[in-house]
Amino acid sequence: MIKRITSAQAEIKLHAGKQKPKNGLPDFLAFHREELSSLPRALDNPGIFSNILLTGPGLESNLTLLQEYIAGLKKNSKVVCDPHPGFLTLAGFPGNSEYRPGTMAEADGGFLLLPMRALTEDPNLYFLLKGVLQTGRIDFLTLPEMTGSKEMNRFHPSVNTRFRLILAGEEGEVDFISGVDPDFYDYFSFKIHLPYEAVMKSKKNLQLFGGLIRSWEKPGYPLFDSSAVDALLEIALRWNDSKTKLSLSFAELRTFVGELLVLFKKGKTISRAQVEAAPELIEKRVAVHKRRYLESVREGLTAIQLKGKKTGRINGLSVILLHSSLSDFGQVNQVSARVALGSGNFINIEREVNLSGDLHDKGVFILQSYIKGMFSHIQSFGLDASILFEQNYSPIDGDSASCAELLAILSALSGLEIPCNIAVTGALSQYGEILPVGSVNTKIAAWYEVIRIAGSPKDKYKVFLPSANLRDLNLPAPIRKAMDKGKFQVFTCSHVEELIPEVFGIPAGKFGKNGKYPIGSLFHLIEERIDRKKEEEHE
Repeated sequence: MIKRITSAQAEIKLHAGKQKPKNGLPDFLAFHREELSSLPRALDNPGIFSNILLTGPGLESNLTLLQEYIAGLKKNSKVVCDPHPGFLTLAGFPGNSEYRPGTMAEADGGFLLLPMRALTEDPNLYFLLKGVLQTGRIDFLTLPEMTGSKEMNRFHPSVNTRFRLILAGEEGEVDFISGVDPDFYDYFSFKIHLPYEAVMKSKKNLQLFGGLIRSWEKPGYPLFDSSAVDALLEIALRWNDSKTKLSLSFAELRTFVGELLVLFKKGKTISRAQVEAAPELIEKRVAVHKRRYLESVREGLTAIQLKGKKTGRINGLSVILLHSSLSDFGQVNQVSARVALGSGNFINIEREVNLSGDLHDKGVFILQSYIKGMFSHIQSFGLDASILFEQNYSPIDGDSASCAELLAILSALSGLEIPCNIAVTGALSQYGEILPVGSVNTKIAAWYEVIRIAGSPKDKYKVFLPSANLRDLNLPAPIRKAMDKGKFQVFTCSHVEELIPEVFGIPAGKFGKNGKYPIGSLFHLIEERIDRKKEEEHE
């Protein structure tokens, strides 16, 4: 069922309440207290858990903070950290007269903390570590040739060292090393996996997030008032494309907080209004790609149809992902299709020129399957179709345009025009269900920006998205105001056959017992056109 969304349904208002301190945890570990509760037991039982694996987000980029945390748990033990390990930093350098110890020797009797990434980039480092863990000594004769090794005294006596190894990194890096060494898990019997997923916006988590934001305040800079903390949490939800979950990747939010402290340094406090105004101020400095795109729309260099109707063309929505949420931006894409009866060959033009990713190719195959299923009763039905993202010069991936692509093909097949004041996003199942997509808020914002720049104030503009994405809607105030005025309308739908009457003005049509679609339906119109084409070919 098509449902029009109100501005209230696209808004999120939070109240973090009293902020909770981090209780001694580094900020990137603040939400992992339950998983980390077992770490002290592993550290205190070397006879059972000799070496330790830690996997999760932010570990490698915060290795020194992780070192401090582990050192706090084991106050009487050495915890040596080597953020950029190499053969010489690990093994040390034996000269003719003296030995400059490496981190493996420094960690003797304690712990050595290393990033997994370095071991995946050079697995020989891992096998060096494995050999020392097995023998308890560093043998310089076995070290490979490397820069600076000609001056090394390879006959220097081996150095005895016993340490416990702690590796920190991503789950994929562990999979890589364990694939290289079948004995890997014999040496790492204890593992803590810190979730990558976001956390729900429960009262407890909101208070903890508020405490995190407070911990990023700096002496000599203004403080955030309670409304500013609430606004920061609302923005964090929007960046996570959600109304209910906060991302556990804090780097962007921490950087944004730093920007706010500098932008409004002259004041004593920072308010909600200042937090909400900041993204636009920062965008002026960092969002060069978005500015160029909007300028091309304004100047007509990027052709987007917003008036009248077109056959075989529809406005689709996509997202350009850059290095941060303040740089990412959405685009409106003209999705076009041309069709002819033939051998049943679907041409994805983006794929033909190597601009289509695997997921986009999958979406095209799915819509092809849907069309074949709807017209399988027509004997020797062969549809040749070509699909194109007009004026696209960068790679495309994801299947979120498959619903728009299907509508463009149905328009080309039936000859019915599609209104240019609509945009569509949604993935498609083989049975026509419209499935949820990512970055839905960014896509809606892109459509709003384009119609604000190139649209007419007299016209109404609509955007259709999957029903399942309603729970993700978290739109900024200007878009919600436009929704209240009725000039910008957001709709949800769950099946493409519900969407067809909104786009074409006639129902899709249900397949009848007579082996035909009902007169007056879109699919019946397509049947008739196919039959006429076949008759013309036989004449």
